[in-house]
Amino acid sequence: MSKSLVSQIPGAALLALMPFAALPADAPQKPYVVLDKSLSQLRADFNANVGKVRMLYIVGPTCGICLRGMSDLQETVYSKKGDDPRMVTFVIHVPTLGAREANVAPASRLITNRYTTHYWEETGITGKLMQHVIGDNKYIWDFWTIYAPNVVWSDEHLMPAPSFWQHQLDGLPREKKLEPTVFAAKVDEFLAQVSATSYTSTASTAGAKPE
Repeated sequence: MSKSLVSQIPGAALLALMPFAALPADAPQKPYVVLDKSLSQLRADFNANVGKVRMLYIVGPTCGICLRGMSDLQETVYSKKGDDPRMVTFVIHVPTLGAREANVAPASRLITNRYTTHYWEETGITGKLMQHVIGDNKYIWDFWTIYAPNVVWSDEHLMPAPSFWQHQLDGLPREKKLEPTVFAAKVDEFLAQVSATSYTSTASTAGAKPE
């Protein structure tokens, strides 16, 4: 993925066109969680949802291609399944392309799902840890993963290996490029491992985005 200015224009235009209302100035809570370098909150949230299908995305909130990826997955995954309590999503926004915390709230509105949590992680350690997991020599972001229901984040210093992943990053395998319809089909495969009768409309909202 190019990190040129051109790559940022589509996302900026996309956000400008989306009919989202601005957050009130006196909003009691941010629409995202701020992480520290330990990622302890993310790890706790991940493990609180063992038994569900978990998606974890590492994105840049000012990266046009990343924003397009979120928009595409909103269309192919979230708009099709509604608020399915069997799947939980963690979107980690990292400071690529000069992104700052102020950029997270607008970007977070691209996925509208009750069980999606957005995070701001200003150190960029998330991408470095994922880099170690997949054994690549470049910083990992614009990266889209699915974890099977039985995966546990057991090591506080290492992220668990994804059960499935795609990307939009130059230098990684072309056959693993993000294809939203393929990604959605893979989500369905993992959801088939989770009994729908295990969850009701009153299921725990652990992993739901703050309101």
